[in-house]
Amino acid sequence: MNNTNDTESDQFNYYKTILYEFYKVYIWVLVGVGVPGNVACILVTTSMTLTTATLYMSLLAVADLLALVLKLIFHQIYLYDVPLNTFGCKADVFVSLVSCYANWTLVLVCCERFLSIRFPLKKKIYFTKKRAIVIAVLLGMILCLCYIYEFIQVDHREKNDCNFPKSSLDFVTTYFYWIIAFIYLFLPFILLLIFPCLIIVSLRRQRKAREAIVRTTPDTSGETTQTRVEVAISVMVVWDAIVVFVTYAPICILHLIELFDIVKYDTPDTRFTVWMSLLIAITLSEANYAVDFVIYFAASKKFRSRFKKLIRKCLTCRGRRDQE
Repeated sequence: MNNTNDTESDQFNYYKTILYEFYKVYIWVLVGVGVPGNVACILVTTSMTLTTATLYMSLLAVADLLALVLKLIFHQIYLYDVPLNTFGCKADVFVSLVSCYANWTLVLVCCERFLSIRFPLKKKIYFTKKRAIVIAVLLGMILCLCYIYEFIQVDHREKNDCNFPKSSLDFVTTYFYWIIAFIYLFLPFILLLIFPCLIIVSLRRQRKAREAIVRTTPDTSGETTQTRVEVAISVMVVWDAIVVFVTYAPICILHLIELFDIVKYDTPDTRFTVWMSLLIAITLSEANYAVDFVIYFAASKKFRSRFKKLIRKCLTCRGRRDQE
């Protein structure tokens, strides 16, 4: 009996070491790719003509950058058991809020792209840059209201443990946890399935309409150039939404599995499988804050061209400074 317990203990420690090493490293990979990538996205999109699309894409890059930096800070706090106080617990809620805002900003980008492609004339009238900013601010305010209960209630209980008061644990586990999961994961996941399909259908309709116009009107160079810009941005957004949809699928599936309570934690192997699956799912979901630049660079020739011009401009300015 003792030999069996010792074997299970050694196996548990072995699995725990694997999980710890993975947890310790994964955030640095995401930050190493995501921070310079998001900075590059901000520089490239702000160098383009200011439209509602480039405005939202810049906002998305800023939100992703902030989410990555904040997640790295709290990752290190939890990794090294830094004692938390009330301020630290409240700040952790802010990290979740920023991450949720980044998810919804991509939904906002997809919505803007659909309206731009499907209703180009009405979009210019009703969806101006000022209104786009107002919508982004209202989105942030709505998400703040969704998280205000957690911000007020959560507090530190032990050295590095933040939790809700015992009086509200039943409400939190039964209702509030799933409300936040729906807002943070499931609803953006569903919308990011719907909007790319709508954008693709609208692009196909627009292409057919453009081909008909070209056959009847020989001089449409100005419209064609503007249309190409809109299509290029739409393709980038569609690929981004598809990647986010795919990488969010595992964490959504695991939440549903948890809801139906179909997994039994009866052996070390089962516990390790569940914990490792959860850690990989979290890594994939957080990778969405780091891969925008890679997606844009691979999906759009215009984005690659802008980025290369920006690099050449920076190198030229540096060369002039060295000569001086």
